[in-house]
Amino acid sequence: MQAAIELISEKGLAGLTMNEVGTKAGYSRGLAHTHFGSKEKLLAECLEHLSREFNAQRKKDGSDTSGIHGIYSLVDAYTQRPESAVNSIRAMFFIVLDSSVADSPLHGFVHDYNEKNMAYVEYKLNEAKALGQIRADVDAKSAAFILMSLLRGISVHRLNRASMDPAAVKAEILRMIGEWLL
Repeated sequence: MQAAIELISEKGLAGLTMNEVGTKAGYSRGLAHTHFGSKEKLLAECLEHLSREFNAQRKKDGSDTSGIHGIYSLVDAYTQRPESAVNSIRAMFFIVLDSSVADSPLHGFVHDYNEKNMAYVEYKLNEAKALGQIRADVDAKSAAFILMSLLRGISVHRLNRASMDPAAVKAEILRMIGEWLL
């Protein structure tokens, strides 16, 4: 899996071969095909792995993630990712963006992945409303879409080595959330 993620980060999906993944992993050329069955299944597993890795990082300190704190943990995770995470971010975006191409075999899987992420943020916003942490008139579905777009956009800019002060960006996002939702 790690070999595939590194190769995806280096060259994208178009040139990725199962043989190359097996070789990079230090095994036989056919191992990736034997283990995953197809390139699409390998990519789906990579996306799941990257998602689990991200969520483990987000929950690493055991902080409260109820209601608005769940949103704050996302902001923290997206803005405070270490430089070493750039390859993972790049691989994730290659997989997600490739699924938007007409007739992509990954479309359904990535669509479900995106819907699951949006549902989590919407749930946290609705939970925050129920806890009285944000305004009752916030449209949680639209706000979830806006928040995920903002946070993923930050990740895209990091791929191009955009200069950013992670702490300042986090503080500004939290200020914006405070003025918008609270």
